[in-house]
Amino acid sequence: MENKVVRIEGLPDTVTITRTGVAFTGDLAFDKWESLLMSLSSMEVAAQWGIGDALNYGESRYGEKYTQAIELTGHTYQALANYSWVARSIPMENRNTELSWTHHRVVCKLEHAEQKKLLDEALAKQWSVDVLADVVRGTPLTDPKSSDLVNVPAG
Repeated sequence: MENKVVRIEGLPDTVTITRTGVAFTGDLAFDKWESLLMSLSSMEVAAQWGIGDALNYGESRYGEKYTQAIELTGHTYQALANYSWVARSIPMENRNTELSWTHHRVVCKLEHAEQKKLLDEALAKQWSVDVLADVVRGTPLTDPKSSDLVNVPAG
C-alpha cells in the first residue's frame, strides 16, 4: 500500500499528511493547527463509517467486498465485517456525530426508532459506551448510593 499524501483544504504546503503521520516543514498558524486537529478527529470516525458504507455499496454493485477490501485497506476481515455491519444497521439519519462509532455499534441490533431514541438519550445524558450497553442489555441504571461514595475529609 502506498504512503499517499492526503490534503486538507486550507492547510499550507508546509503540512504533509501521509499514512504514517503528519510532517511539519514550516510554521503553522494557531487557527490552522486547530483546524487540522478537528479535521483529523473527524476523519478518524468518518473512516469507519465510510469504509462500511463503501463495502456495502461494493457488495450491492459488484457482489464482492472482503477479498479486495482486505488487500486495499490492510484491515482484517473482522474489522471490515464490523464496519459493514454497523453502517448497514444504522441509517444515516440515526448517526450522531457527537457520539462515537462504538456507541452506534452497541445499538445495531435494535429497531431504527429505538436506536435513535437511545442514541439521543446517550448524548443528552453523556452516557459512556458501557452505560449505553447496559441500557441495551436491560441492566437497570442505578444512582450511586451513599455507601458507594468515599468520604473525603475537609481540608
